[in-house]
Amino acid sequence: MFMPGLADDVRYVVRALTRRPGYATVAIVTIALALAGNAAIFSILKAVLLEPLPYREPERLVTIDVMSTRGFYISTSIPNYRDWRDRTTAFEAFAGASGWGFILTGRGQAEAVSAQAVIGDLFTVLGLEPERGRLFGAAETEPGAAPVVVLGERFWRARLGADPAIVGQTLALDGRPHVVTGVLRREAGYPTPDVNVYVPMGSIPGLPFDDRRSGFGTRAVARLAPGITLVRAQEELNRATRAVEEEEGRTIEHPEVRTLREFFVGDVDGMIWILGGAVGFVLLIATANVGNLTLARGEGRRREIAVRSSLGASRGAVLRTLLMESLVLALTGGVAGLALAFASVRFAVPLLPESVPLVLRERIGVDLGVAGFTLLLAGLTGLLAGLIPALRASRTELARELRDGGRGTGGTGRQRLRSGLVVAEVALALMLLIGAGLMLHSLRNLGTADKGFSEAGVLTAGVPLADDRYDSKERWRGFYEELVTRATAMPGVRTAALALLVPLTQRSWELGVLPDNVPYDQEQQQSVLYNVVSPGYFEAMGITMLDGELFTGAERDGTDPVAVIDETMAARFWPGERAVGRRITFEQTEGPSPAPVYRTVIGVVRNVRHYELRSPSRIQVYVPLSQTLRRWGMSLTMILKADVAPSSLVAALAREVDTMDPTIPLIRVRELEDYVTSDLSDSRALGAVLSLFGGVALAIAGVGIFGVVSFVVLQRAREIGIRMALGAAPRQVAAWVARFAGALAGAGVAAGLLGSAILSRVLRGFLYEVNPIDPGLYLAVTALLLSVAALAVYVPARRAMRVDPVTVLSSEQ
Repeated sequence: MFMPGLADDVRYVVRALTRRPGYATVAIVTIALALAGNAAIFSILKAVLLEPLPYREPERLVTIDVMSTRGFYISTSIPNYRDWRDRTTAFEAFAGASGWGFILTGRGQAEAVSAQAVIGDLFTVLGLEPERGRLFGAAETEPGAAPVVVLGERFWRARLGADPAIVGQTLALDGRPHVVTGVLRREAGYPTPDVNVYVPMGSIPGLPFDDRRSGFGTRAVARLAPGITLVRAQEELNRATRAVEEEEGRTIEHPEVRTLREFFVGDVDGMIWILGGAVGFVLLIATANVGNLTLARGEGRRREIAVRSSLGASRGAVLRTLLMESLVLALTGGVAGLALAFASVRFAVPLLPESVPLVLRERIGVDLGVAGFTLLLAGLTGLLAGLIPALRASRTELARELRDGGRGTGGTGRQRLRSGLVVAEVALALMLLIGAGLMLHSLRNLGTADKGFSEAGVLTAGVPLADDRYDSKERWRGFYEELVTRATAMPGVRTAALALLVPLTQRSWELGVLPDNVPYDQEQQQSVLYNVVSPGYFEAMGITMLDGELFTGAERDGTDPVAVIDETMAARFWPGERAVGRRITFEQTEGPSPAPVYRTVIGVVRNVRHYELRSPSRIQVYVPLSQTLRRWGMSLTMILKADVAPSSLVAALAREVDTMDPTIPLIRVRELEDYVTSDLSDSRALGAVLSLFGGVALAIAGVGIFGVVSFVVLQRAREIGIRMALGAAPRQVAAWVARFAGALAGAGVAAGLLGSAILSRVLRGFLYEVNPIDPGLYLAVTALLLSVAALAVYVPARRAMRVDPVTVLSSEQ
């Protein structure tokens, strides 16, 4: 019995809506826009924060990092790794991995391949299985391990043609043959499925396995034992660290355990939740707007409802029909919103920061879960927007409506509700616009911040040299120095230089340093960035010299070891004194001896923001390439300051490298401006999306003000006619309409300003040199919103001014 009645209600509702296409179109479009945004953001939130990671029992997976004294995570040493593994019981399985790179030769053109150097049971920890062959175990990763390799499935298919007989064959990585033991299953990998190869860390020659000061990018990954919490694991790690400190009589870095998801997501979760809140605001505004439209439509249908009631329809039947109308509108808007969401996701995903790993980014899309959530949200929107209007309309007084012909005023209660909904729309729209303004202000500040370098017209390209062919300082330096000479002669190149570290590329090399007025003590060293550069680096990067001189190329072995330091290091080590001519002492990084190295400071340069633009500059010391020995993992990046488009130099640079050594590929070829753009990606994403949602919210709020004021003018046309008949001028009528609309907008602005002052604290971590309560911004956004409100009131006010008293009063007879 219920379903036939329901079907009749749907048919009745569809016929009724087709007779009012304007109302239906506005309601459906409003809901569709709001739900499209919600579906897009929910698809991101679901993939990044809600779905389990693609590993076995991912909730038990953790990473263990070392937190530096400056508050950021750094890699750990193998001695630390072994202490954590052997002195704790909180972990069921333990492993470590470090991002690496090799040059693949002997399989066509030389190619750089991404790799993970593995120690311990990484595959067991993550629960990864082979597609072919087998995966090497912990015993095969210790020092002296045989050179074997596990292939990523994507690399196996794309580069090796999915060779079914690949297991047992060899790949030449950096010139050393590695036996293929297996291929990972499809879409498996760490940290992403795009990693090309996995090698035992112990098979890489020259790594300082027993040096507690050297981490070479290693991060510990572990699986918690059943029933063990993060707190318990952290306590055990702390005890193990204290025990080592007591045994060795010195302070070592303390570990910090995090979930693997936290490691993957980082600070992006905050941004996603903010975006989720923003689209929630848009949906609330849309719901309020549709609710207002439904209230207005209900007022105009009171006679229709009275007639239905007089013909025997119960209040429940009337209520059901009215609710069904809201649900039909909302679900239709939901389906349209899903269609828009497919395009919205394609728009939103590229805006995500590059820090969102590929393993999570690839899962983002509109799937059945997102579709179900969107339609559920549509149903709730329909109920919220239609329930109160339906209840009010179903309480129509039959006799009075039939007598008055449906021309009642609707009552002050209904008007207060409509006005309250508009106030809420204005307040929420103002909060979104202020949030967008704060982010755009922050983005502008970041874009104009003093980076310490100039990115314009700069091309960067990694030039990795294989350990087996460039194992002596003469060959290593010789290749790089000749490459600089060749690159300098290329047409369109103003300056060519080499560097170990380039700002914003997320590469780092750190060591401890002391000034010459402090006795050498490893425990007292300050960690600094260690950069190997060639002459011309500071010119190519636009780094300003403040004192002394820069490298000339005359620095050689046998001459006084020299260095250039940044202004922070100079001020911290020798406050109030001149740094040029002083000496710095740092730990040996250029040979097996732990003896300290002394260098004389010959110049001081401006600070450079190395890791990210919003973070303070790291202390950095620069040493000349011509006084640096070859060390494992030390590949340099070519930097070209161009007089032409930087991208036009790539082919010429590749030809020069190929002429010198055809086995060397270029890697990480990218303009420096791209790194700056990427660093701003999270602020740009928040600013763009909040601006979009703010604009939509502003438009919906404007429509809401227009609708309510228009309805009030229509419902109070008799009162307006009487006022004008008694002598009121049209301008007085317009002023009355403006005062009514101004009261609504003013109340919404007041509530929105208060809410913005509270919620702006949520954005504080994403802002750069911006006051979260910026009076100028708050005034500008308020003026914008009031301007839109004034435009929305214009047409209803003109309509009120043109009311003909004779016509209105005669129609009431």
